[in-house]
Amino acid sequence: MLKKTPFLRRQIFAVILLLICSFGVLFLLLSFHGTIFGSKLALIVLQHGFEGGLVGGLCDWFAVWKTYNSIEKESAVVSDEIGKWVATDLLNQQTLQSQLDTILNSQETQVEIVHILETYFETQEKTKEILDGLWSKVEDPVTNFIRDYNFSQAELNLISDTAQDKIILDTVKICVGDTLLHISDEIRFKDMLNQFIQEQNLVTRFLSNFIDIPEIIRAYGRKLKSGEELRTSEEKYIDEVVTLISISADKYILSWQNLAKERKTEAVKALLFKLKEEFGTVFAKFIIEHKNNLKARKTLGEYKPVKAVFDLIGSKIDQNISNYIGDRIATRLKSQDPKDLREKLEWQTRNVLENIRINGTILGFFLGMLVGILKFYYTGD
Repeated sequence: MLKKTPFLRRQIFAVILLLICSFGVLFLLLSFHGTIFGSKLALIVLQHGFEGGLVGGLCDWFAVWKTYNSIEKESAVVSDEIGKWVATDLLNQQTLQSQLDTILNSQETQVEIVHILETYFETQEKTKEILDGLWSKVEDPVTNFIRDYNFSQAELNLISDTAQDKIILDTVKICVGDTLLHISDEIRFKDMLNQFIQEQNLVTRFLSNFIDIPEIIRAYGRKLKSGEELRTSEEKYIDEVVTLISISADKYILSWQNLAKERKTEAVKALLFKLKEEFGTVFAKFIIEHKNNLKARKTLGEYKPVKAVFDLIGSKIDQNISNYIGDRIATRLKSQDPKDLREKLEWQTRNVLENIRINGTILGFFLGMLVGILKFYYTGD
């Protein structure tokens, strides 16, 4: 009674009514058949009224107490029934599909979404700031996850087998060949090559005058890119080196995992910083573009990208989804202490049941008075 709860006032009021009826019955029983009131009718009517109010209040009090007591004692059963109710009625397959259709075809929903986008994603710069703010909240956990992730042996075997796949290996060689073609034409590469040759002994410098190294690299790159057969022993040797490097992905990963923790942290942060800047700009442009396209539609269903996403979601919805949601809810409720479950439900619903107690007492009082009047006129007692 003295515990501060959302239903405390109604609870006190209901108890007061119950006490009034109790003292009323006691008072009238001690009034010696109307010596106080001087009217037998008034005595009978009030006595029956207080009795009716007392009985109604006590019955409703017992019902309320029994309801929450049963929730606490049979919490597992209650949890299961709530889960079944959610799965079969509240969020069944038809309801979920209907909700998706409502969202797609509702003009009000489209207006609300556009309003949210206009409010928080007004310009590309503002959108980029919001995305940066979101990223700052998850950057450390993402960095730590990547830094501390260790590939299992099965994952390493899969990566190694994938790297040795002929199609993938040929694709890597094509990319290497194209890269060599570009490198051989760069002035910076030629300058670095000349500097390297000048640092060698006299014989090497002399022989390099008769060998066009950029042209050799360019020819090898051209053959790799076009898939031509490598004929000279030098080309085959270089090709074996390229192949060895291409299929050594698992070695790179093992080298990464053996790095010091501080070194990995620095590398991951540097990589994520570059990715954040690039992807942040791309996502900001993406959001602004789709926001403007969405504004030109009356409903979400008229915008094909959104409709495609909802169609995909709709195609995956079946009764198993509803059953899964119901099971998760039931499991979550079962994981709570029965007393806590009762208290949480009581705090949300007890106000309504206290109103029932109050109404039951008042209704019992007036029905009791009606019975007293009828009894007096029909029996005279």
